[in-house]
Amino acid sequence: ERLQPPGRGRLGQVERLATVGVVICAYDEEAHIGRLLRSLKAQTLRPSEVIVVDDGSRDRTASIADREGVRVIRLPHRGPALGKNIGTASARTDIVVFLDGDMACGPRFLERLTAPIRTEAAVGTFTRDIYVGNPENRWAAAYAVMRRLRNGRLLPDNGPPTWDNFRAIRRDAFLSVGGYDDVGYGEDRTVSRKLGSHAVAADDAVCFHFNPSSPTEIFFNGRWIGRGPQIREIDPPWRDHLPHRVARWLARDLRELPPATAVIARAAYHLGVLIGLAESTIDPRRHWK
Repeated sequence: ERLQPPGRGRLGQVERLATVGVVICAYDEEAHIGRLLRSLKAQTLRPSEVIVVDDGSRDRTASIADREGVRVIRLPHRGPALGKNIGTASARTDIVVFLDGDMACGPRFLERLTAPIRTEAAVGTFTRDIYVGNPENRWAAAYAVMRRLRNGRLLPDNGPPTWDNFRAIRRDAFLSVGGYDDVGYGEDRTVSRKLGSHAVAADDAVCFHFNPSSPTEIFFNGRWIGRGPQIREIDPPWRDHLPHRVARWLARDLRELPPATAVIARAAYHLGVLIGLAESTIDPRRHWK
């Protein structure tokens, strides 16, 4: 049994044998995309399709994805919301799993992540079992300290059972609300409000996210955050990125990091945020990386 095409079935009716697809929106991820795609080939629940949306990459992201034999959609660089929306609209599966290009998955990830959807217990899910993939890298470790990622986890293991960030979702539900809003950083939290439903935590869905591994990558991460809307919920948005505030954060970091690493990582991140804030003020339409 299969789901009816989107728009023909009632929301909430999902068959146990629903098909699972993966949509990856990737920008300049040649260092990671091959590893991610190989981890998807090793899943206990093999995806029916994997779509890599190349978001105008300037490197070999698309060619590596081609070599791994997955479907590739090439777009001009416009950010993850547009890429994920186009990828989902092009998918042919009942459930869509969203992954970033700098991730990798444990072998039971798709099986565990989608189980509550396939058994009609949820419209969508997320995982608390997401770990830093490169803790041995000094800059990735520094980023984890700055963002207070404890025990190598991106989310606390005792966090709430629901969240507004879907990692997997029924495709018809996603499309019924128009997908992600194109707001930049934080776009992945815009579907829940429109859908009126939160993602449910899926147990033991282990995956890995690779933190920025150089000061340059930390800078660009900060700039992306500075361009997004969430930071503007703080009044004023640049408050926590001024020198006296940064010095306070730095003093805390120095308890766990070598001085040079802590100073460079903090400087790169906060400079990126401030530049992102300035750029988005000049051109509010330009909010992607």
